[in-house]
Amino acid sequence: MMVENSLHFGTMRVMLPCKNIQRLGGLHAVMMTLGLVLSAYPSEAAVNWEPLARTARHDVACDGGSIHMTPLGRLAVWLRFTPRDEAARRQAALEYGQKGYRLHFEYYEIDCSEQTSRLGLIDIIGSSGKRLNRMKGGESLEVIEPGSALDLAAQKICPVLEDAVDDSLDPATPESAAGQDKVPEQLRTRIDAALLAVEAAPDSPAAWRDLGNAYFDADLPLESVTAYDRVLAFAPDDPDVLNDQGAMYRQLGKIDKALANFEKAVRLAPYNLESLYNLGYLYAYDLNNPVRAREVWKRYLLLDGTSDTARQLQEFISRLGD
Repeated sequence: MMVENSLHFGTMRVMLPCKNIQRLGGLHAVMMTLGLVLSAYPSEAAVNWEPLARTARHDVACDGGSIHMTPLGRLAVWLRFTPRDEAARRQAALEYGQKGYRLHFEYYEIDCSEQTSRLGLIDIIGSSGKRLNRMKGGESLEVIEPGSALDLAAQKICPVLEDAVDDSLDPATPESAAGQDKVPEQLRTRIDAALLAVEAAPDSPAAWRDLGNAYFDADLPLESVTAYDRVLAFAPDDPDVLNDQGAMYRQLGKIDKALANFEKAVRLAPYNLESLYNLGYLYAYDLNNPVRAREVWKRYLLLDGTSDTARQLQEFISRLGD
């Protein structure tokens, strides 16, 4: 992918408590920085339950250690529902069809921007503390009911997405948000499919590459750069990924990072035409170094002297002068 014609997140888990959450930054920046965390059953010994709400039937608590961002940009959390009395326990046992019911956990994915949520899992816990049953939730997002326990959970969690910290790489800026809104439906469908593939196989370089390419084609350079970072964590010497990420760095105005990518790509693959093109373009029009640009482009022309791109480079070189 060449910079002139471009149309256009190591895994880390961060524990976010349910209260006093530090405000970290934009939705996709948080999403791709936090990486992927499995929605595992919250063992009582490994969680940090904090009281959240009291309903007519249950005391509700939030597991601060379970909060994480999913690849689809939703904030996920486990909630614990403990019956307030024996009558409430019996009623819940009847509803869930489990006589040994003591309490249950619910796993939610919350879309903070839309104030909607998806109930992904329900774990029914017995008197021994073991899971009696796991029930799957629905696939669709539902509007969060104001004043509900889930609404209180969202209020405590979602402020983490509001303020920007690193303006240099924060897609929550108005420009990036507008870019997200303008993504054509076909590309949005492709991005969603790539996100699902990454969620299913978070250790797959190919899945991350597909995601980075989808973001590239959708003119979302920040998201593309960070997806390519995940590929390079597995394959740091992939010249094609280095080249494409470099093009996205350039679009973000990160010229030093773009230069480092293109230079490394050319060292690794001296015959990579796209990297030679992009490196020369960067020297000529971003770094004001026509001497170096001519050197790089002449290397290109030794490999390809007849194509339309070659003729374009010959014209570029003539414009640069001696």
